Amino acid sequence: MKPININIPNHINIPNRKILQKQYESCLSQREGVLDELQQRMKMLLSCSCVHSTIKARVKSFESYYHKILRRMRCAAEEQNQDLRITDILGMRIICPFLDDLALVENLIRRNFQVVEVERKGAHHSFKEFGYESIHFLIEIPDDILSRFEIRENLVCEVQIRTILQEAWAEVEHELIYKGEFTPFDEPLKRKLAAINANLTLSDIIFQEIRDYQRQLRDQLKKRRESFFKKTQIDTLQIGSEHKRKIVSELETQTKGEIGNSYIGHQQDNIDNLLLKALNAHNSNQFDLAVDIYTSILNLKPQAYIQAIIYIHRGMAYFAASNYEQAVNDFSAATQLDQKNDKAFYYRALVHSTMQNYHKALEDFNQCLSLNPYQYDPLYSRAQVYFHLGDYPKALADCEQALNIHPESEQARKFREMVMAYLHL
Repeated sequence: MKPININIPNHINIPNRKILQKQYESCLSQREGVLDELQQRMKMLLSCSCVHSTIKARVKSFESYYHKILRRMRCAAEEQNQDLRITDILGMRIICPFLDDLALVENLIRRNFQVVEVERKGAHHSFKEFGYESIHFLIEIPDDILSRFEIRENLVCEVQIRTILQEAWAEVEHELIYKGEFTPFDEPLKRKLAAINANLTLSDIIFQEIRDYQRQLRDQLKKRRESFFKKTQIDTLQIGSEHKRKIVSELETQTKGEIGNSYIGHQQDNIDNLLLKALNAHNSNQFDLAVDIYTSILNLKPQAYIQAIIYIHRGMAYFAASNYEQAVNDFSAATQLDQKNDKAFYYRALVHSTMQNYHKALEDFNQCLSLNPYQYDPLYSRAQVYFHLGDYPKALADCEQALNIHPESEQARKFREMVMAYLHL
């Protein structure tokens, strides 16, 4: 496929539209093939990087191409600039939910493609200004794609990266400003558009802050769950003459040092920040401090379902500090506030198991699974309780159900083998 050439002499000469269109359309199918291949490659890279984005792609229509050529010719005449090359014949747009996704996508492009040019639209705006924002890349088409479609021209693709809200603004701006004709009397309208853009920019920032908080919260909750289950882990894979479970050793010695009896400034913090601070203390083995902050949250009298969640958190802190009775009391308070909270029953069952109160543990596991029967952990834990109560058939049945949910669980497979040995199967 030969490249399209536009020869513009020194004097003004408008290119023949029909000839140019014929040249342009003769290349269309190959360019569409190239862009489709490039888009599929980009999707694969993004999916492997866990970036949840939307990709739009288009080959520039001849109408847009022709009008852009005319605009370039006018600018070239005014500025004595003869560069008429159109670099966005192939265009791709990657739309991301959050601001920090943009950096991830940018790094992905830099690692996997040859970048010709980068332009950060809107980077010149002062803190008082709001307008179009986007990151524009020009990337070279990989050689294997060009050769597959027998393309000999120096083809590039423009890749735009922006957030969902930046995309919304860009679409509106394109219709109202780029395609529209503002007059000097349209300043009030321009101010309104700037105000909308400012709100969208602020919304992007707030969305990112919420996401950052959720990530911190999720990480702290994961650490707390891991420490909780480490303490409640039951070693039933080794059979002793007494056929009793073994409780794993206590958590590592708590962090030494003096911990204040109260956390200064609780009332000034909101519940979200207090919860994150409590979880940080909890995961640092500062259980007294964590209990104190959880208590401060409860003293703020939040809604009942929030209180139930905080009681669960505080109960886990009490449990980590080996204060089992207080842990049971907190999990019980959570069940009273939210009778459909299966986690409260589950955690209380685990504490009862640790205290060897197997019949109470069984009642709570039954209640938990009646609320949500499709859970691996409660099924596997109840199987262990049945085992300690000597009800091996029910232990095997629960273990089988747990393996239906997580067939790859090595601990459940070994436990099943052990129970089957007891049943002589």
